[in-house]
Amino acid sequence: MKFGLNLLLWTGAFSNETLDLIDKVADMGFDGAEITFIDIGLVDVRKTAERLKARGLECIGCAVMTNDANPISSDPAVRKAAVQRLERCMEMTDALGGRLLVGPLYAPVGYLVGRRRTEDEWGWCRDVFKEAAKKANQYGITMALEFLNRFETFFINTSADAVQMCKDVGEPCMGVHFDTFHANIEEKDIPEAVRKTGKFLKHFHASENDRGMIGSGHIPYAEIFKVLKEIGYDDWVVVESFGSSFKELAAACCIWRDLVPDPEVFAKEALKYLKNVASA
Repeated sequence: MKFGLNLLLWTGAFSNETLDLIDKVADMGFDGAEITFIDIGLVDVRKTAERLKARGLECIGCAVMTNDANPISSDPAVRKAAVQRLERCMEMTDALGGRLLVGPLYAPVGYLVGRRRTEDEWGWCRDVFKEAAKKANQYGITMALEFLNRFETFFINTSADAVQMCKDVGEPCMGVHFDTFHANIEEKDIPEAVRKTGKFLKHFHASENDRGMIGSGHIPYAEIFKVLKEIGYDDWVVVESFGSSFKELAAACCIWRDLVPDPEVFAKEALKYLKNVASA
């Protein structure tokens, strides 16, 4: 397995001003950095790629959808913009040397409409992914769908939902992004949910039940890693928690307090803990 760190721990606006975060991640001993594409125009792809290469880090792209580029919008123009945003994120990921585009690729975080999803929305999203899959297959990039808890989306809340969307799209570039924080809310048995995700599991986020220090809560990491080995998963395990400086993300994810006392201590201890669990 490879271990990565999502840079949302420090910033939601990755740019040349925060390039030194790549050095920080490398110095901590991680294998890769997960860069979230929120304001796409801020990311200097060339300089970021150069820094990643210089520090020997791999990159995972994480896409966030927007209200004007929403795959489940009833407006065809907005869905078309969603395809274009996904394609642009794939181009950036490829330029950064990454092979994974992960995250809640189906809707903006915090987009809630006060009801359950409709068949029309499911079909619109499926068709957006079918179209975007053309670019993904061209670049050799996997799109891994992250299911979110019910308080952040109404659309895909469980690993089974994400697997079903992958099956309905029917493209080899589709997979599931499993996050333990969301699974802690929505799954009855997290290790069993990992097992049932099986071959569709393409990305894994380690996040504690309160998004705090990894190993300090009740996520059953020992059991989860046994299942990861059982199903032959040997790809990315990415540590995720959020800083409080990005107000829009904090609002969407309902973050009203500091989740970790010191981001650097959190990252170092999380890496140490997860490596120990993985090697047990």
